[in-house]
Amino acid sequence: MKKMKAMVYYGPGRLELEDWEIPHPKQGEVRVKISYCAVCGSDLGAYKNASDRFRPPIVLGHEFSGVVDEIGEGVDSLHIGQHVCGNPPIYCGTCWYCTHGHYNICPNRLSLGNSVGVDKCNGTFREYIVLPAYTLVPLPDSMDLLSGSLMEPLAVGYHAAKNGAFQPGETVTVIGTGPIGLMTVLSLKAQGAGHIICSDLSEARLRLAGRLGADTLVNIGEQDLVEAVKKATNGLGSDRTIICTDAPSSFYQAIHATRSCGDVILVGMIQSKIEFCPMDIFGRDINIISSYTFTDEIYEAVNMVAAGKIDLEPMITSIYSLEHGKDAFDALMVPGNPEVKVIIDMWGEQKGEEKWVR
Repeated sequence: MKKMKAMVYYGPGRLELEDWEIPHPKQGEVRVKISYCAVCGSDLGAYKNASDRFRPPIVLGHEFSGVVDEIGEGVDSLHIGQHVCGNPPIYCGTCWYCTHGHYNICPNRLSLGNSVGVDKCNGTFREYIVLPAYTLVPLPDSMDLLSGSLMEPLAVGYHAAKNGAFQPGETVTVIGTGPIGLMTVLSLKAQGAGHIICSDLSEARLRLAGRLGADTLVNIGEQDLVEAVKKATNGLGSDRTIICTDAPSSFYQAIHATRSCGDVILVGMIQSKIEFCPMDIFGRDINIISSYTFTDEIYEAVNMVAAGKIDLEPMITSIYSLEHGKDAFDALMVPGNPEVKVIIDMWGEQKGEEKWVR
């Protein structure tokens, strides 16, 4: 029987390339020949530290694009040869959350490449995958598959950018310019934000944020963020502040950088307990809003890229082959590395391109 390659996670620092049987779709399912899969910060987190969210052995990965190459019975929404990306949760469709449009937190879901939900679910660092047709998002012919692999993280940033009651022309502070922070900057720009302030410790990331549309760049190793925001807004503060880092101090900074009656949007996964005075929120009528992944925003993100309103090319810094996928993770583990988005090329299609590593 014909085999495929799969990169399997066996615990921190352990990724092994194995031969697996190629799956076939059942009723309502589609098989995708995966073209590209980007490394997410959550994938890297599993590679660094053991977590119940990633029970080995498991195939990581959920940021992908590919081509439909086999269709199960009853599927008429997709066709063979169609280019697609994916919306990671495999949800039940019948619970309160699903029927009210919040399928991203369906309690009965499986989530690609992790153990969040009712069981672990192998992800997309492999050559083929079978998924329910409803989880696949068609890509327009004008979009290349390399950009298509970044639709999932872009949708996270897009959802964060529009969360709450965003209005074009607003002043927005983005704390943290990692991949999701930068995706948020791109999304804010595309949605018509007026003035974008970005903070980070990395000068290189801040420079990239400036290239992508940020107006004021704050190196928090040299400047106080709250003071810098107040200076940029004539003492008022941001209309909204979006936290795209896991640093506990960012929550305090966000509250004080945001104007009264403004919004604080929490995207970064701050996993430690933090102390704050509730009156800093209550007494100023500030809204605290969590922004967990996304739902149908992925379709809006696809349309924005297809229309040329968002250019993802500057985000892609390196492309590795599946054979050298572990090298990609090791490169991202190096402190101070210059990478932003690293993508695994499943079939060597980008070999010879400038950003292709090996």
